[in-house]
Amino acid sequence: MDRRVLVWDGGHDYVNYKAALSAVGLEAVVSADREEAARCAALLLPGGGDIADRLPPEEERVIAAFTAAEKPILGICRGLQALNVFFGGTLYAYIPGHQSPEGDIVHATRAVGELAELVGTEPLVNSNHHQAVHRLGAGLSVRQWAGDGVIEGICHTALPILAVQWHPERLRTGADGAAVFRWLCRCMEKTSGG
Repeated sequence: MDRRVLVWDGGHDYVNYKAALSAVGLEAVVSADREEAARCAALLLPGGGDIADRLPPEEERVIAAFTAAEKPILGICRGLQALNVFFGGTLYAYIPGHQSPEGDIVHATRAVGELAELVGTEPLVNSNHHQAVHRLGAGLSVRQWAGDGVIEGICHTALPILAVQWHPERLRTGADGAAVFRWLCRCMEKTSGG
């Protein structure tokens, strides 16, 4: 199995993402190069800056290539927002209570389906965002909510795509953040034939 995961490079420090992928036997390839992307077996869309009404063209093209090839995609924080916009959804520009200058905010959530299987039905998660899903994109299904109704996790109904608004790569709440990365590894095994 090809173990290379493209971590879409938005110009940030990806030490936590690299460590989380390595811990489940995957190799992080940090790049924004389309040719490099084509050589990877999965895509990780990490946290980062705000999203306007549209995605940057290069990011949109790489998501399109991975979805067309039915390669697994994992979105984290901004990555969830990017996937929602890619599939035609919209975002709230600002929501209160999910970001703090001191760091992550820990809060209770409710999970169902795939996410409940990974992290339990009521996991405590860590958030640090002020944008959130407003209208859900086509083909996406909500799998996790915060107590205030903010969407914290989604999946695609037909493609190997999972995204969370929180940060499993630095989760310290007792919930198993590594389970999300193991999900990616299992999807890569399935799509590569073993």
